[in-house]
Formats: sequence, structure tokens, C-alpha cells
Amino acid sequence: MDNSIKSQMLEKYKEEFCRLLRSTEREGIENLISWLENETDFFTAPASTKRHGSYEGGLLIHSLSVYRILNNFSKNLPGVEKNSLIIAGLLHDLCKVNFYVKTIRNVKIPGERRWEEVEVYGIEDTLPLGHGEKSVYMAMKYIQLTDEEAMAIRWHMGGYDDAARSYVGGIAQSSAFEKYPMAAAVAIADMYDTYIIDNRNI
Repeated sequence: MDNSIKSQMLEKYKEEFCRLLRSTEREGIENLISWLENETDFFTAPASTKRHGSYEGGLLIHSLSVYRILNNFSKNLPGVEKNSLIIAGLLHDLCKVNFYVKTIRNVKIPGERRWEEVEVYGIEDTLPLGHGEKSVYMAMKYIQLTDEEAMAIRWHMGGYDDAARSYVGGIAQSSAFEKYPMAAAVAIADMYDTYIIDNRNI
């Protein structure tokens, strides 16, 4: 895809992302947006190193997609406010800001006996607080989360969360999913976007 077209698309996605956050009218939301724009790489970062959204702007696109999927689930989530869907869907992977770095790796060329240097994303975790819990921590520096939003963001990794694989963590996650249906919905939306939609052609 042409770089100027890609830049225009990412700018449109950024505008939609910010418009949705502002629509919540949550106290502190402007400070959160300002932080994202001026102190993080949220709008240009990948969503992963080599799987879903492993390209410039992947984190932004993935976050919007998770929100859209979650919004489609909303009729099955009675009592969950639209603002909570926006907050949980858009901010679930906040932990990935300032997390990925571009690096060079030698990659074997398929079918050939040679290697080639390619630019890839690596990880540089300057705040090793975990994944979902780190997203909750970062969001709460700027806005107050409801219990349901915090649980949805904390447990959005579902069965892929390392804590959920332990006996106690598994019980905690199951309790969160039972008490807060949006938490399970965010985990499903995240997996759906990662493995089914994944916008690889962007």
C-alpha cells in the first residue's frame, strides 16, 4: 500500500479513536489522549512482533477492531453502558505503548541457502508489570475505571494470560467472567480480531 494512503488511513483511524474516547466525557480523558499523542507511540506502534497487527499502526487498528466487535456483542450484554464498551475495547492493550522497538534480524530466505537482514519488531519492556494489569494501571493514571472496565481490561487475554493458567489465577478469571460478562466479551473480541479478522492487508 502506498505510504501516503496508509498515513491518511491511520489519521482517519486516529480521529475515530479520539472521537470515541471523547464521547465518553470521562473526567481526565483529554489528559489520556494528550499522553497518548505526545508521550507514546500508540498511534504508530504495532500490536505484536509477528502475529496480529505486526505493522505500523497495528495497535490502533487492533484496538478499534476489538471495540467494534465488542459493540456488536452489546445486545447480549444487558446493563453494560456504551461508554464502558468504548473504554474497555479501545484501552485493553494500552500496555503495548512504548513497548516495541525496531531491530534488525537475520532471516533465512525460503528455498535458498542465504540469509537476509530484515527490519523486525522486538520488545523493550520498560515497565514490566504484566499485560492486562499494566493496561489497567496506565489507564487509571488518567481516568477512573469502573470495576467492570478494570476486570475486562485486566482479563482480556483469556486463557492466554499467564496468571489464568495457575489454579488461583484461573479461579479469579472465571469469577471475573461470571460477575462481569463484559470481561469475557472483551477476551472473545480480542481473540476474534487476532485470529479471524487481523487486517493483515493494511
